[in-house]
Amino acid sequence: MKIGILTLRLHTNYGGILQAYALMTVLKRLGHEPVLIYNQSFKYRSGIGRALLYCTNICKKYLLGQHRLEVFRERRFKNTYETVCKNTREFVDRHLTPRTDFVVTGKDWSSLQQKYHFDAYVVGSDQVWRPAYSGAVEHFFLSFLSEEYPLRIAYAASFGTDNWTFTDYQTEVCQQLLQKFHAVSVREDSAVQLCERRLGYLPVHVLDPTMLLLKCDYLNLLPEFQREPKGLLVYVLDHTEEKSSVVANIADELHESCFFVNNKDAENEKKQCTERVAPPVEDWLKGFASAKYVITDSFHACVFSILFHVPFWVCSNEQRGLSRIKSLLELFGLEERLVQSDFKLDQLVHATEIDWEHVDAILDQWRKDSIYFLNQNL
Repeated sequence: MKIGILTLRLHTNYGGILQAYALMTVLKRLGHEPVLIYNQSFKYRSGIGRALLYCTNICKKYLLGQHRLEVFRERRFKNTYETVCKNTREFVDRHLTPRTDFVVTGKDWSSLQQKYHFDAYVVGSDQVWRPAYSGAVEHFFLSFLSEEYPLRIAYAASFGTDNWTFTDYQTEVCQQLLQKFHAVSVREDSAVQLCERRLGYLPVHVLDPTMLLLKCDYLNLLPEFQREPKGLLVYVLDHTEEKSSVVANIADELHESCFFVNNKDAENEKKQCTERVAPPVEDWLKGFASAKYVITDSFHACVFSILFHVPFWVCSNEQRGLSRIKSLLELFGLEERLVQSDFKLDQLVHATEIDWEHVDAILDQWRKDSIYFLNQNL
């Protein structure tokens, strides 16, 4: 079956890249032909098209008074993207092999099915149903399809938060579109309730795609890697003084040095492009394979800590969505790994060791059920 996968744009988000890789890998193992459909806000033009765009922007800015409009935004974005994402894009090109003609923008959506004749669409995973991240969220409910065929599947789709962020119009439109889906699954327990209450559809709760693969599947991406145990891996996306204090205190209590697998300035637009280059995806994976401990505020860092059996602690990150982290921790009985504002350092660091045998038993059953969902509905 030829399957089009819709997910968020892949850039320097390691979790986003690896969930797309994992989902495509599983679908291939099930005998399908998955294709990643690139979603971006605009396509790169060349020649006359680019000149016309710049002329249009100049008219809007200086004749129509749209003073905040950036005339050469497309060129700046292209240059920035190609520099900042040059390492992560290598992984995408090597393992996800997106074809340039599967890059869709604006008007392209309406002709996508007519042009490529997919047998099915899979929406997900990651926060595809979070309007702040997805832009035109109705695209991720397959609004561009006019016929009942092909199959519509949502796999581990996430709202990213336990608060409803759709407008009334988006709610009405997406509610109607979701009724056309053949099967719907979501990533968090709170998403089950939101989907049923707000969109009138009771979905299945499944694992994030990254957890459908085994540790050895990720180690196979690092053929020459030899583990040399390191200290405390710090993977913090949104830095605050409080998080810095927690990291310093835990490192001191453990008598371990800190190391990092990301460029903290990758998303900082105030920095020069050359200062924002993200390390390769393989280096990110090596960090979890080598770490003795992990401290993070990232959902997928928690996932890979679990997969690699690394004791971890996670700081609250309300901005990016805390409900998904709480749902993950509760699933495996690891709620004590969440660093609350009133934490006591000695209790935190010397908490009961993680029972990995118990965690693996839960993971194994959920993995079987989640893959069954895909196999049953495709």
